[in-house]
Amino acid sequence: MDSIKDYGELIKIADRIACNGKLPVLKFSSDKNDFNLLVFKMCSESNIIADYSGKNVISIENNTVIINDQIEKPFDSLKTVLRNHILNPQKQSDYSQNINKALIFYYQDSLFGKEEIKKQLIKITTEFNELNRKNGNSLPLKIKLSDYPYIRIEMPIPPPPNEK
Repeated sequence: MDSIKDYGELIKIADRIACNGKLPVLKFSSDKNDFNLLVFKMCSESNIIADYSGKNVISIENNTVIINDQIEKPFDSLKTVLRNHILNPQKQSDYSQNINKALIFYYQDSLFGKEEIKKQLIKITTEFNELNRKNGNSLPLKIKLSDYPYIRIEMPIPPPPNEK
């Protein structure tokens, strides 16, 4: 992780690893810890299409966390969002209903430098590790590196009712 220039280079390296049939591992360090983060990246040559349910996915892009295609929260709210997304203690409909389906899509554009990416990944793993420790060290952390930014699909306005 420390040797990359930006997110685009990270994606290219992860893609090469995925196309060789392996899972990419991001290795990075903070002042206190060393991290080995196993991430999911589909090989760009595979042409596999996956369909993920919106409420099973939170997307992290720039300094925003996007929940269930509609709700945007600042990255600083990650601790609460992760708890709700992975555990969903109040069974909120905007968050994953199944701990094994909870997934994080991660994407950054070229304006986001490697140091900011590293800080975010440290925050994601630190917050997750704290949540995991409090819950028996059995929670899965599933992060998918996205090749493209979050796509917002505007819902069409329904037509007016027919008047007879």
